[in-house]
Amino acid sequence: MMKDQDLFIKELIDLFPSLKEELLDEDYRASITFQMGSFKRFMQQAIAKNDGDMFDAMVNFLTKNLPLVDKRVQNAIYLSFLGKLDFSGNPHLKKRLGQDLGKAYTAIDNYNNSPANDEVKNFLNK
Repeated sequence: MMKDQDLFIKELIDLFPSLKEELLDEDYRASITFQMGSFKRFMQQAIAKNDGDMFDAMVNFLTKNLPLVDKRVQNAIYLSFLGKLDFSGNPHLKKRLGQDLGKAYTAIDNYNNSPANDEVKNFLNK
């Protein structure tokens, strides 16, 4: 059985209770994209503080859940969460993403920095 957004978010809050208020906010509740944006900010704080234990707990949660969630949740994890992380402050943490998340992060990062993507950005900025 695939996990839907509600179950995924419930389990995320069970593991990280400090996210509850923001993730269940009426403006965020309907949008997995907004919820993953909140989770990204939470993860970004762990990266900034070099909090390896918190970082590893989040990576373990995502690695365990990625194959179990529906496509919409997966896409939000990849695009609204993973694709927005910035490891410039503590690049060594990137290695702790593990195989699946690490590969996905590299693929998204390469796409975001590809020359074709620059052409799109230049076109959109005209």
